[in-house]
Amino acid sequence: MRWMRSRLRSARESAALVPVIAGILAALLMAARLLLPVPVGMANNGDAVRVMCQIGANSHSPPWPTAALSFVRFWYPLLRPAAAPPCLHYPTTQVLQMGLTAWVHQHVLGLPGAINMRELIVEYCILAGVVVAVAAWLLAALRPAARILILIMLFLVLSEATFADYAASPFTETAALYGLLVFAIAAVAVAARTRGCRAAYLVAWASAVLAAGAKTETTTLAIPLALFLGSRRFPAGSSGGRPGGRLIPALCVLSLAMTMYWSLSRQPLNDVRANSANELTMTIMPLVSDPGAAAAGLGLPRAFGRYSGTNWWSAHPIEDDPAYPRYAGRFTQADLARYLMRHPGLTARIFASGADPYLTFRNTNLGTYPMGSGYAPRSQECRDCLLMDVSRAMRWTGLPGVLAYWMACLAGAGLLLHRSRRGDRRRGFALVALVLIGCTMIQYVTAVY
Repeated sequence: MRWMRSRLRSARESAALVPVIAGILAALLMAARLLLPVPVGMANNGDAVRVMCQIGANSHSPPWPTAALSFVRFWYPLLRPAAAPPCLHYPTTQVLQMGLTAWVHQHVLGLPGAINMRELIVEYCILAGVVVAVAAWLLAALRPAARILILIMLFLVLSEATFADYAASPFTETAALYGLLVFAIAAVAVAARTRGCRAAYLVAWASAVLAAGAKTETTTLAIPLALFLGSRRFPAGSSGGRPGGRLIPALCVLSLAMTMYWSLSRQPLNDVRANSANELTMTIMPLVSDPGAAAAGLGLPRAFGRYSGTNWWSAHPIEDDPAYPRYAGRFTQADLARYLMRHPGLTARIFASGADPYLTFRNTNLGTYPMGSGYAPRSQECRDCLLMDVSRAMRWTGLPGVLAYWMACLAGAGLLLHRSRRGDRRRGFALVALVLIGCTMIQYVTAVY
């Protein structure tokens, strides 16, 4: 009997080590993927100032001013306020990670400059390791072969170039990616009521706020995230009627609503007008036979139809038209919404037009290698492009392919939901899958409109 107890104890200890080993291995592999043979990230398209200015980093004058889109920049000098334009306090939760990293860089490590983006790569590697370790723990009941296969698939998603390159980028989308990643793994623990589900709920809550507040376009993520967190009863103890059981979820939903308001109300006016103008000239006008009539339908001069196909940053954009200042107040999302409601056929064509960029999967205009690494300007790394390759191979399917993909995901999640019981881990994975599908759909709508 003593021998059997010893063997059982040894087996439990070995099982407990599996998530730790999986996490360490994932972190090391991610470090090799992002740092070797040269580090990779994403070049600055001009939006770096949104975050960098707020953490005291100078992104205005790179050492290669004509190659901002071509090569990644890892080291940023300190910003000298007297010699820099006024700082635009763009509302984004990405400032939290970037600001903390910059503080550690300057005051703990004592390194020169404001920040080194390689430090953000290290943080992503640690995050990937933690996520894989928690996933391995949540999948402990599966057979080893199935468990290993799922973890490999998870790692391939985390290391996919479209996502992983954001680790060393100055863009606000990083907060949304990290927030959804941590939310997903924590929400499974919440729905499955695992050990430590209270802490998991708080982590899921914080991650949801991080994702929704990443940028104006991600605020709509708050809707599916709030539906999940608001419908969960916080485990307040043995008595289900304790106030925390409903109060905490209510506060969670309130905080997400406040995050939406904060992000939308503080959006720079120029961004509001640029987004509306781009929706008109890049989306609506190219899809109608008479762009001038579309402009007139919005109360704008018919002559504005000549800007069809241009954007806010073109050589001769609509904002440079002498008549633009007189009509600037009409470039709002509300005006566009009213126009699209009056033209349901156009609204449907716009919805379908998002399928191609959705399946394209990755921007192609930003370089991912640093200068001097031996790669041509705007070269993009593809150390892991499996998901992108599969997605691009399906571009021929268009909107039917996108809808079929969504339906397949919903069917899979529904089947898992049907085969699970309340409070088990299968139910947790099924519910979180439904939330993430909801996030995908609502972001698609946000992007196209």
